[in-house]
Amino acid sequence: MSRSVLFTLRILLALLFAASLTAQVASGAIAGAAQAGPLSGILLALVVTGALCVEVVLVSVWMLVAMVQSEKIFDDRGSADTWVNTAIGALLAGAVVALGGVIAVVIVQLGEPDAAGWPLALLAATAAGVSAALALLVVVMRRLLHTAIQLRSELAEVI
Repeated sequence: MSRSVLFTLRILLALLFAASLTAQVASGAIAGAAQAGPLSGILLALVVTGALCVEVVLVSVWMLVAMVQSEKIFDDRGSADTWVNTAIGALLAGAVVALGGVIAVVIVQLGEPDAAGWPLALLAATAAGVSAALALLVVVMRRLLHTAIQLRSELAEVI
């Protein structure tokens, strides 16, 4: 893989990590300014936990990029699986947290309706769907990685 592609990817990962960290730090002020009451707490919890899940995925991708750079991604010991499974777990956790946010917002909306409640529920539902889809995509990519490792091992035996 080209060094420039890996370098660019690492820069983008670092920028995304910094943006996620900034969102976590500023989430209290944003939630307080945007809403008052129970929706503020739900929004704060969603932003903080969602950003944490994103950070775990970014660290996992960073480690996988390092393995690609050192050509250890096709290692037979399955060391790449640890980081791939970590990313899948973080994405699934993000989906569950977002789904919990949807349920909490709907319950709050049924009790005391707020104009910002339904858009927040829609945003959380979208985040849950995107996170679940990405988790399934990474599961497919993990299977492709295993197939590539197996094919490489078979080719090495032939040669």
